[in-house]
Amino acid sequence: MKFKNKVALITGGASGIGRETVIQFAQNGAKIGIFDLDQKNIESVRKQIMDYCDDFVSITGDVSNKKNVQECVDTLFEKYGDVDYLINSAGILKDNMIDKIQEEIFDEMLAVNLKGTFLFIQACVRNWIKAPKLTIETAKKEGKPIPKPTSFPDKRIINVSSMAAEGNIGQIAYSATKAGVIGITKTAAKELIQYNIRTHAVMPALIYSPMTEGLVTKDDGKWKKYYEVRNPLGIGEPKHVADVILFLCGTESHFMNGAIIPISGGRLHSL
Repeated sequence: MKFKNKVALITGGASGIGRETVIQFAQNGAKIGIFDLDQKNIESVRKQIMDYCDDFVSITGDVSNKKNVQECVDTLFEKYGDVDYLINSAGILKDNMIDKIQEEIFDEMLAVNLKGTFLFIQACVRNWIKAPKLTIETAKKEGKPIPKPTSFPDKRIINVSSMAAEGNIGQIAYSATKAGVIGITKTAAKELIQYNIRTHAVMPALIYSPMTEGLVTKDDGKWKKYYEVRNPLGIGEPKHVADVILFLCGTESHFMNGAIIPISGGRLHSL
């Protein structure tokens, strides 16, 4: 039980990459917090993991709504006393060309994919750094050595970006938000490591999921064939991403921070 007695909060945990991440954490003994818009899918996940996870909190809400986010984080901290891993997996995909995309769609994707990631990080970090920050400030005032980061509890933030962060035809909004997630990740990694909070991002290529189902079947399978050719290893499954997320939360990645990991199906990336 790799994550026994640990608490994992997964946004977008009711489907796709988030759902598989919930399942893997549950199978490895973690206590689970799921935040998602879809209550029906949340119940489906609950039934799927109930045989090996009886410590499960589900909250329905919108990641771009600060009040919803704060209520979720407060609920988990009140129930468990802490959260060890924050997995920002919630996201939406609405493709269109630059000359056709509507402003409200662009704004919606920014709100969910980018602002939502920031809001959850901020809400968790405000809890995590209270004690370490006070310890550091006290040491400075008293002229004592600054405590090493590893003297504080180990926390992890994993953000789900995308290979689309490099730019992709028909994905002006999605690409912008996922590039922004990388910027958030790198900034958080530099800013928070002093408190022993490690921040990483994963960059999946096309992954089979409810979010991408329309893209895979679009134009009689034309785009499916395109991605199968573009990615030497084909189109990925949510498990391929969840495996890496759990690695980044485990002891094996203890000496890593700010990693941006492509899960690309064999396609090289340039970011």
